[in-house]
Amino acid sequence: MQKKERNKAFDLLDALSRSGSLPIACAELHVFVAATHCFENSLMATVIQDNINPIEKMEKSMLIVASTIFDLSPAHLLKNEQEEERVVKYSPALFECD
Repeated sequence: MQKKERNKAFDLLDALSRSGSLPIACAELHVFVAATHCFENSLMATVIQDNINPIEKMEKSMLIVASTIFDLSPAHLLKNEQEEERVVKYSPALFECD
Protein backbone atom coordinates (compact mmCIF):
# COMPACT_ATOMS: atom_id res chain seq x y z
CA MET A 1 0.00 0.00 0.00
CA GLN A 2 2.76 2.46 0.92
CA LYS A 3 4.68 1.72 -2.29
CA LYS A 4 1.53 2.25 -4.34
CA GLU A 5 0.83 5.63 -2.68
CA ARG A 6 4.47 6.70 -3.09
CA ASN A 7 4.32 5.85 -6.80
CA LYS A 8 1.09 7.85 -7.14
CA ALA A 9 2.79 10.86 -5.51
CA PHE A 10 5.77 10.60 -7.86
CA ASP A 11 3.43 10.25 -10.85
CA LEU A 12 1.65 13.45 -9.78
CA LEU A 13 4.96 15.28 -9.38
CA ASP A 14 6.06 14.00 -12.79
CA ALA A 15 2.82 15.25 -14.38
CA LEU A 16 3.01 18.65 -12.67
CA SER A 17 6.61 19.20 -13.75
CA ARG A 18 6.01 17.80 -17.26
CA SER A 19 8.51 15.00 -16.68
CA GLY A 20 11.09 17.41 -15.31
CA SER A 21 10.96 19.92 -18.17
CA LEU A 22 9.27 22.51 -15.93
CA PRO A 23 11.57 23.52 -13.07
CA ILE A 24 10.09 23.82 -9.61
CA ALA A 25 11.79 26.96 -8.32
CA CYS A 26 10.17 27.19 -4.92
CA ALA A 27 8.40 24.39 -3.11
CA GLU A 28 7.59 23.32 0.42
CA LEU A 29 7.07 19.86 1.83
CA HIS A 30 4.80 19.45 4.82
CA VAL A 31 4.84 16.21 6.76
CA PHE A 32 2.24 15.34 9.36
CA VAL A 33 2.97 12.77 12.03
CA ALA A 34 -0.06 11.42 13.86
CA ALA A 35 -0.03 9.36 17.00
CA THR A 36 -2.72 7.83 19.14
CA HIS A 37 -2.61 6.78 22.76
CA CYS A 38 -4.58 3.84 24.07
CA PHE A 39 -5.27 3.18 27.72
CA GLU A 40 -6.82 0.04 29.16
CA ASN A 41 -9.59 2.03 30.84
CA SER A 42 -11.54 5.16 30.00
CA LEU A 43 -9.83 8.51 30.44
CA MET A 44 -11.50 9.12 33.81
CA ALA A 45 -10.66 5.61 35.05
CA THR A 46 -7.06 6.07 33.94
CA VAL A 47 -6.78 9.28 35.93
CA ILE A 48 -8.76 8.28 39.02
CA GLN A 49 -8.38 4.51 39.41
CA ASP A 50 -4.94 3.97 37.86
CA ASN A 51 -3.56 7.30 39.09
CA ILE A 52 -1.91 7.90 35.70
CA ASN A 53 -1.63 11.34 34.16
CA PRO A 54 -2.33 10.83 30.43
CA ILE A 55 -0.78 14.19 29.56
CA GLU A 56 2.60 12.96 30.85
CA LYS A 57 2.34 9.91 28.60
CA MET A 58 1.52 12.09 25.58
CA GLU A 59 4.35 14.52 26.35
CA LYS A 60 6.76 11.62 26.52
CA SER A 61 5.61 10.33 23.13
CA MET A 62 5.85 13.79 21.60
CA LEU A 63 9.38 14.25 22.95
CA ILE A 64 10.45 10.90 21.50
CA VAL A 65 9.07 11.78 18.07
CA ALA A 66 10.42 15.35 18.10
CA SER A 67 13.89 14.30 19.25
CA THR A 68 13.99 11.76 16.43
CA ILE A 69 12.80 14.20 13.76
CA PHE A 70 15.02 17.11 14.83
CA ASP A 71 17.97 14.96 15.97
CA LEU A 72 18.09 16.79 19.29
CA SER A 73 18.04 15.52 22.83
CA PRO A 74 14.75 15.92 24.71
CA ALA A 75 16.42 18.46 27.02
CA HIS A 76 17.10 20.77 24.05
CA LEU A 77 13.43 20.62 23.02
CA LEU A 78 12.07 21.84 26.33
CA LYS A 79 11.48 25.52 27.01
CA ASN A 80 13.48 25.89 30.23
CA GLU A 81 15.09 24.06 33.14
CA GLN A 82 11.84 23.93 35.13
CA GLU A 83 10.15 22.04 32.31
CA GLU A 84 13.11 19.68 32.09
CA GLU A 85 12.99 18.99 35.84
CA ARG A 86 9.26 18.28 35.62
CA VAL A 87 9.61 15.88 32.69
CA VAL A 88 12.64 14.11 34.22
CA LYS A 89 10.48 13.19 37.23
CA TYR A 90 8.08 11.04 35.18
CA SER A 91 10.31 10.08 32.22
CA PRO A 92 13.88 9.72 33.50
CA ALA A 93 14.80 7.21 30.78
CA LEU A 94 14.52 9.95 28.15
CA PHE A 95 17.40 11.82 29.76
CA GLU A 96 19.79 8.95 30.55
CA CYS A 97 21.93 9.57 27.45
CA ASP A 98 22.38 13.31 28.14
